[in-house]
Amino acid sequence: MAGNPTSYGAKLGVDYQTGKAIDHSAPRTTYLALCTADFANNALLTALPEVSTAGYARQPVTWGDSTDAYPSVAKNAAVITFGPVTVDMASPATHAALVTVGTGTAGKIIYKWELDAAQQPVAGQALQIAINKLTITSS
Repeated sequence: MAGNPTSYGAKLGVDYQTGKAIDHSAPRTTYLALCTADFANNALLTALPEVSTAGYARQPVTWGDSTDAYPSVAKNAAVITFGPVTVDMASPATHAALVTVGTGTAGKIIYKWELDAAQQPVAGQALQIAINKLTITSS
């Protein structure tokens, strides 16, 4: 599923490329959050329309190496599993966000995607994103 950087994600890339600033040490863990609606490119985590169904939690993403090409591409190198949820999901997940923290709202949103299809698991079901399905690009 293709996506695009948020305003903050674009700033990270430019700051790194210019040598101006790096706001984190590498490597770091990034997390995938599922959302029930689209959100602004400059949204803060406090405004993220994140799934809140019992059994849901943000999941760490294992990334493969980025390509030495333009645009450069990286894909998830492991299956990402959410849940299983313990109650029926009230609203479907339609979007996903790459964020800097596993819980809470003190982090940043780096990248966003629209899911290929809305997902609405029922109690006892998990939601998975297959290897190489989540794509992040430099442009």
